[in-house]
Amino acid sequence: MLLGISLPAARHILMWSLVYGAIVWLDMRYLSAILDVNTVTLLNISSGLAVVLFRHLGMGMILPLILAGSLGHGLAAIARIESLHLATGVFFGTFLTLASALSAWLWQKYYPHCLDTVRALFRFVVVGCLFPAIAMVAIVAIPLYIDDQLVHGRLQFLTIEFMMTYTTSTLLWVSLYTAWQRLGIDWSKLTWQNTGYVAAIMTLTLISFSVFPGAIYIELALLIYIAFSGHWRTLLVSLCSLIMVTIVMVPFDMGAFAIPNLYDGVLALLIFIFTTVLTSISISIQVMEYKNAVAARDSWQRKASLDPLTGTVNRYGLLPELAIEYERSRRTRYTYTVAVIDVDNFKQFNDTYGHSAGDRVLQDVAAEITRAVRQTDLVARYGGEEFVIIFRNTASDDAYHIAERLRQRIAANTSQFDNQLLTYTVSCGLSESQPSDSHPEQVFDRADDHLYTAKSLGRNRVVVAPNTAE
Repeated sequence: MLLGISLPAARHILMWSLVYGAIVWLDMRYLSAILDVNTVTLLNISSGLAVVLFRHLGMGMILPLILAGSLGHGLAAIARIESLHLATGVFFGTFLTLASALSAWLWQKYYPHCLDTVRALFRFVVVGCLFPAIAMVAIVAIPLYIDDQLVHGRLQFLTIEFMMTYTTSTLLWVSLYTAWQRLGIDWSKLTWQNTGYVAAIMTLTLISFSVFPGAIYIELALLIYIAFSGHWRTLLVSLCSLIMVTIVMVPFDMGAFAIPNLYDGVLALLIFIFTTVLTSISISIQVMEYKNAVAARDSWQRKASLDPLTGTVNRYGLLPELAIEYERSRRTRYTYTVAVIDVDNFKQFNDTYGHSAGDRVLQDVAAEITRAVRQTDLVARYGGEEFVIIFRNTASDDAYHIAERLRQRIAANTSQFDNQLLTYTVSCGLSESQPSDSHPEQVFDRADDHLYTAKSLGRNRVVVAPNTAE
């Protein structure tokens, strides 16, 4: 135990501090010099990583990461730029880490669900990414001027450059971290289709920076398609692949961004990458919002169309299903049968044993009906003690055999309530759909009429309506 920190925790902090310092060094030493221009950075890997580290490990990492970031940036800066003083590089690395800490704090406190809605995403981009980036540039511009490293007129370039790279890095790292937290790494989800999307993005990037600059806009269309398809993890991997291949290819050919003024070309490229990342992620979030809204609506509709006592479809859910079957039978040679089932003498049963006992009987009858029919058939409680079955793609002869077995099973069944064994029977009317039916409820009305016929004949029986087509 050292300073209240256990040895495993100290090793964990040391490991991530070294990783962060190494990536800061890599950022400054190589990625920032990829175009052999002192003030150009195409990717800011370390900033987004620091934001995630602060979010995941806590603000207790601030001192170790500041130390690692300042040393990594300072050593890389003086190795790359001979005229730069070590203090300036250390100063830049320190505030780079502090900017990441500010983004992580804003993310955790105000925008913990920034990837749940597009509105929250854009607020996080402005407040949690662009604001710390601008503050960072405003602070570090002072020592850069003092050290003669900020050429007059380049402050605008430095501001836009750092805003784009810092925000893009933070947005990607936050998205990757959130995807990992919510979805994990599931290799079973890896398909040839997803792999093909990533390979296509890499190929189009190579082509756009070597053979045909216009391919980069085809690539943008493909990214939008991936986002609309809801492949969240595939989209993030594709965006990372786009940036990595771009970094490799840009020193050889700027592609569509090869304009006479190198700085303008670099800014155009950075803005393109930033807007591509932001647009793709925004579309993907919008798609997820829409899917969640549809799922919530469907869940609400399912609950609204279910009978709370028996769990079967209620009357309001039954009527649309009757209309669907009716329209299907009109378009094709399709036959369905409707059964209307009623518990015999249910009012007397309620008067004798009470409504709670009646509810138990209704639940048991509904369970028996559900077990007797196929999953494709529909069971509904029409009201009171009356149930309806839609036997899909079934003639009345076949439906009769199912209904008769069901009637016999219910007659032999007992329900237990308050140490009493309750017995009961049901009557049933059946009707097959007819080509002459003029409205969806007509087949139901015939079945209902023959239910009353069954009642008048003594109950506990199944009566089938005649098939007029025969």
